[in-house]
Amino acid sequence: MLSFTTYLIDLDGVIYRGNALLPGAREFVEWLQEHNKKFLFLTNNSFASETQVLEKLERLGIATDETHLLGAGQAAVKNIARRFPAALVYVVGEPPLIDLVQQHHLQVAPLDARQADVILVGLDRHFDYQKLTSAVIAIRTGAQFIAINRDALLPVANGYVPGCGTMVAAIEAGSGVAPQVIGKPEPTLLQEAMRQLHSQPEETVMIGDSLAVDILGGKAAGTHTILVLSGNDSRESAAKSPIKPDYIYQDVAALLADLKR
Repeated sequence: MLSFTTYLIDLDGVIYRGNALLPGAREFVEWLQEHNKKFLFLTNNSFASETQVLEKLERLGIATDETHLLGAGQAAVKNIARRFPAALVYVVGEPPLIDLVQQHHLQVAPLDARQADVILVGLDRHFDYQKLTSAVIAIRTGAQFIAINRDALLPVANGYVPGCGTMVAAIEAGSGVAPQVIGKPEPTLLQEAMRQLHSQPEETVMIGDSLAVDILGGKAAGTHTILVLSGNDSRESAAKSPIKPDYIYQDVAALLADLKR
């Protein structure tokens, strides 16, 4: 096991699964804190606020703060604010995302706007034909098209609902333009995380439960990668996949045991 300075950590399937804390998660976070490691929890989530995620972690017994959490929505807004200062942004998304855009000193375009500097697309459970039309026309007339993620479905208690990627696909079909995607498996979320932590890829490791999302994202960003088998993928699927993590552990409890040797 290499001595990493920086740990980028997926949440669902690594730290918790649904509403249950996974083995070793609390102890692993405590180890990171005790050893002064730089770390960020990463999530592709495009609509839950930081506060909601932090409250869930606290309920599960992990006390942390916003300095250790970066969502793809937040990374997208940071990316826009840096590249297009004071831009007019048409937001396909819910109130937490709109609030985030405003907090970064960006302008929010009205719903009936037909022009904007940037179209930002997250999950929007009130997505309608007006928003689709505005986004398509603005992109066709030159607006940048940025998507938080391409997750077509969002898991919920009784199954699935359409995710951010469904809205993205509709806008892409109408505009004829492919978006820049921020969330994993694209590298931008991890790049924004390393920028925030002042870290380089060679000193950073991405820990996740999904080969096609977390591990592929880590490889795209040039980091080391650790697959844990407590979520999406199994040892069998890892053996068959062309995506090869640098390390495989049963869960973060097993990873922590190795780190303590």
